[in-house]
Amino acid sequence: MGGMLSVLRLVQFGVGVVWAGGGLFMNFVVGPAIAASGPEGMKVMAELNRRRYFDIMIGAGTLVILSGLDMMRRDSSGFMAGWFRTPMGMGISTGMAATIIGYLVALFGIRPALKKMAAIGGQMALAAPEARPALTAELNAARGRLIAFGGVGALFLIIAVLAMATARYL
Repeated sequence: MGGMLSVLRLVQFGVGVVWAGGGLFMNFVVGPAIAASGPEGMKVMAELNRRRYFDIMIGAGTLVILSGLDMMRRDSSGFMAGWFRTPMGMGISTGMAATIIGYLVALFGIRPALKKMAAIGGQMALAAPEARPALTAELNAARGRLIAFGGVGALFLIIAVLAMATARYL
């Protein structure tokens, strides 16, 4: 049991740091830099997409949630209700709920907006000049969704990290 718990903790914390840190860095540093770069920023987005950065982040989030749920199952003796009423149980379950919500925001909000932006970027490279204003409007709409969902996702990641980091001390 001890060996498996150590592996779960390494996955939970190690991959969790990569996922949360990568998401927050992308949302607060890289994303605004890409937006400020204008059309050149689309090249960076295309390269991140080509390197499957966003898919890797979704995979990392999946590992964090699965390892966290298994650790929660172990700590709560099979999800016993009494554990969830303890201060630590409330802290951990709040963090897990925020993690899952942040993950769903990324999966169903951020990722589709990124895919849409990548597709439009490819179309713009081949588009006739008269088609570009419509594509630019679509691109701006997708960027707006990305910024909105990115902010919500970042908020839930911050809540998750703070809840998990402080649960033991409640």
